[in-house]
Amino acid sequence: MITHEENELLTQTGKGTPCGELMRRYWQPAALSEELAADKPLPVQMFGEELVLFRDGDGKPALIGRYCAHQGVDMIYGRVEPDGLRCMYHGWLFDNCGKVVLRGEWLPEKERRWDVGQPAYPCIEAAGIIFAYMGPGEPPVLPLRQLGAEPMTSYPVKRLERKANYFHGIVNVDEQLPHRDRFFIPNLVVSRGESAAEENCLRWHVPVDDQTHFEYTLCYLGPFPSTSSAQTSAPEELRIALAIILGERATASAAPGKT
Repeated sequence: MITHEENELLTQTGKGTPCGELMRRYWQPAALSEELAADKPLPVQMFGEELVLFRDGDGKPALIGRYCAHQGVDMIYGRVEPDGLRCMYHGWLFDNCGKVVLRGEWLPEKERRWDVGQPAYPCIEAAGIIFAYMGPGEPPVLPLRQLGAEPMTSYPVKRLERKANYFHGIVNVDEQLPHRDRFFIPNLVVSRGESAAEENCLRWHVPVDDQTHFEYTLCYLGPFPSTSSAQTSAPEELRIALAIILGERATASAAPGKT
């Protein structure tokens, strides 16, 4: 039985919440590769944060804040250029790190990147999915990156689940697959096929906000992507992970010089 307090802890994923902080420490699907054209930005919302995806001059995805740091103009109307995304209101150019790029003969160095800009997050594209890392420090290795070389049984699928937070999605998978091994990392459910001939399925439940989420599904044949032990309870696994986050916060607040 989950108490009201536990339910809020497990389902609130906005910036600064324990669960939101936990999920930001993992690579998360931001969009399907097929959704992002080379010449048009794509609006994305994850964990309540409004962002915009675009491809740089090399075709690599970049993820920055949706609204221009200058006047707050919506960057989905921006122009994609080889070096970044240009706001069409005052012409500010933002690179894939969210920094403002200035160019001109009046600059001694001819080009300068201002420290001002907007939020930006690293991206990786693998197996038909664009992943983003929204956590602190250096991103971890994407453990599933080798999936691009595995024989997928279908293209990845993205489905919007309205009026259903990510946690409901995970619990539903538990109920649908009672006899299959399941692995949780922490909003990714990996279900192993019962034999080598059966496909493995990966399902990411990515919060849009606290009431809605996207479910990304990727099924393939090949080596199982997890060496950890199978888990029987998603709530329990999340409680353990969140206890670590809360413990880190308590330690930080008790450190000398903290108030």
